[in-house]
Amino acid sequence: MNSLQKFSPEFNRLSPQENADLDKALISVQKFIESSAAISELNYATRDAHSKTYATVKAKLEISENFPDFIAKIFDQKDYKLLLRFSNANLVINKKGREIPVYGFSVKFKNFRQKEANFPLVNFPLFPTNSPSVFLKFFTSVNTFLVTKQDNFLVSALDLPHLLRNGFSLASDMFSADLAKRTFQFLKHSKDFFFSFKYSGIGCYRLGDFMMKLSVEPENISSKIGRGEPQKDSINWFLASHETSFNLMIEMCENLENQPINNLKKEWKKSPKFCLGKIKIPKAAFLNSDDPAVENLNFNPFENPEILQPVGKIQQLRKKVYEASIHTRNELNRKKMPK
Repeated sequence: MNSLQKFSPEFNRLSPQENADLDKALISVQKFIESSAAISELNYATRDAHSKTYATVKAKLEISENFPDFIAKIFDQKDYKLLLRFSNANLVINKKGREIPVYGFSVKFKNFRQKEANFPLVNFPLFPTNSPSVFLKFFTSVNTFLVTKQDNFLVSALDLPHLLRNGFSLASDMFSADLAKRTFQFLKHSKDFFFSFKYSGIGCYRLGDFMMKLSVEPENISSKIGRGEPQKDSINWFLASHETSFNLMIEMCENLENQPINNLKKEWKKSPKFCLGKIKIPKAAFLNSDDPAVENLNFNPFENPEILQPVGKIQQLRKKVYEASIHTRNELNRKKMPK
């Protein structure tokens, strides 16, 4: 495929200022995780995003036939064992109020060349800014405000102007035609059933020498299932009573104008697209999400083999945040697990 765009480390390079902002953000991540059990009123430290698990299941990916050699030489087995985690995107686990309808569908390959490969996917895959510094300053402000609010509500009022200022900077950077279109469509479908959404990655990944985006597309699942019921209840009922399947799709980067790497406010257009295979979830294939070992599972894409590593500036920010979040959370939860 001579027409495909090749990977270059330049796609990942951060400026000195972006690295300085990242260092500050990582301190805020550590402090948030240390306070997360108290913030969400739980007895364990949560993730820094997608904290609420709806369900975790075993599944299998049956690989398609007749796709190009550059894909076949990477995914060279007939099938793969998977773990899937379904989640809500909020930082804080909300036990009472209404949840934001932003969801995660994370895919873990258990046996990819004797290693694991992880792909966290979401139902709203566009990012509000292409500026690492704008995102990092807002992200740091949110973490700092939530931690301070938990420690001392009155003192947290001093952090509010900083949060609002950085929130305004993020909001002013948000507009794009694709983002506006996707937001409008998203609001129209905000009450739809979890498994009726298409789930895609934020940013792209290497596929050997090339670059791809991954997505999961449902097969004939009604958006009206569980209408008016909590998503967690609907998801668990559906998985307990149905075998279900999804298509795992790959889009390839052919040119940077139609498939930009570092413009996450724009959806890819006119990209070569292939069905990698079919994800099959058996009926009632649950793992116990209350088991600390299951709760502590990570779906960190930066632990992938080099040929499947995330690509792009924002992805590099996420790499450091993942590492800080996972390390802090696992250290805290390990101390609380029964020996």
